[in-house]
Amino acid sequence: MLLRLMAVLSLRMGRRAGRVALYVVAAYFFLFAPRARRASRAYLRRALGRPPTASDRFRQVMSFATTIHDRVYLLNDRFELFDLAVEGEELMRERVRSGAGALLVGAHLGSFEVTRAIGRRQPGLEVAMAAYEENARKISALWAAINPKLAAQTVPLGSLEAMLRVRALLDEGVFVGMLADRTPGGEATERVEFLGAPARFPLGPMRRSSEARPC
Repeated sequence: MLLRLMAVLSLRMGRRAGRVALYVVAAYFFLFAPRARRASRAYLRRALGRPPTASDRFRQVMSFATTIHDRVYLLNDRFELFDLAVEGEELMRERVRSGAGALLVGAHLGSFEVTRAIGRRQPGLEVAMAAYEENARKISALWAAINPKLAAQTVPLGSLEAMLRVRALLDEGVFVGMLADRTPGGEATERVEFLGAPARFPLGPMRRSSEARPC
């Protein structure tokens, strides 16, 4: 309910005014979310190589909140509010001109809606997302309410049918995005060094990329 109210107010007030309200939301989670606070402190200590200050931790919370907030506008095709650029965009344009699809592999950093926005400004390019929706059911329902077309552009992962659907989309020339840095559990992982400590990353997305014949 709170997320829906924030979305409605943001669309009515505009991005700048909505950003002011966002400071209040960020401050609430900064002060009253101890589990998130502990995780933030542990991450920033590794990323910065020193104990994070309160300012460091609040900026991280605010950055996350801003990313979520901006999705409200991106989902409503308010692309004029953003200055978007893609490194290596010509490679993607060549792929579009060939009529072939592509698998876009990313991580939980920033917002995939930016990729959708860039896709919509390219004539003839469709962008879909393959995701484990159970991980964020409430916020996914909110985005679908904001833009009903989003449901048709999302492939819920977790079944054989999902990968057949991804393959079909690629054959139709659609760009399919997949975030490859997390797993819901139960699949093979690879142990690698990450921010100075061992971490496990899923192998599934890499295998799916191979099966889907990426560019």
